[in-house]
Amino acid sequence: MDAFYQKMYKASISYEGMSDKDIFFNDYKEYKIGGKQLSVACINAYDEESAKKLAKRMKTIMPSTQQSTGMDMSFALISILRNDISVTYFVSSNNAATEILKAAFGDKVVFEDTFCRIEPYASRKKVFIPAITKVLDSKK
Repeated sequence: MDAFYQKMYKASISYEGMSDKDIFFNDYKEYKIGGKQLSVACINAYDEESAKKLAKRMKTIMPSTQQSTGMDMSFALISILRNDISVTYFVSSNNAATEILKAAFGDKVVFEDTFCRIEPYASRKKVFIPAITKVLDSKK
């Protein structure tokens, strides 16, 4: 039964056949906060390895998606949610976005190559946007 569930779960979060831009825009929202236009895409991953691969893929396309949508900055939140793991990777589109992440989350995140990692899972609505809003509103 557990093997069947795992197979179904993997299939439900599969992005097979989708372009990187399709993945980015699959669960995408735009915000205006503190005078800045920003976007946040939410993406699901099965494990750490696939999350890191998705983070690198998103980092590659985010500058062009940011430019085409007219955003000042963009973020991708790549989350792994299973019984044994609850983690989110934050990917930023540019240096300004990375600085906002540092100010918003500080030592709560671990910065790696092209992303930072936070445990437990960080909801876009309940964790990410409130933290970003606090930083951007203070810079007005």
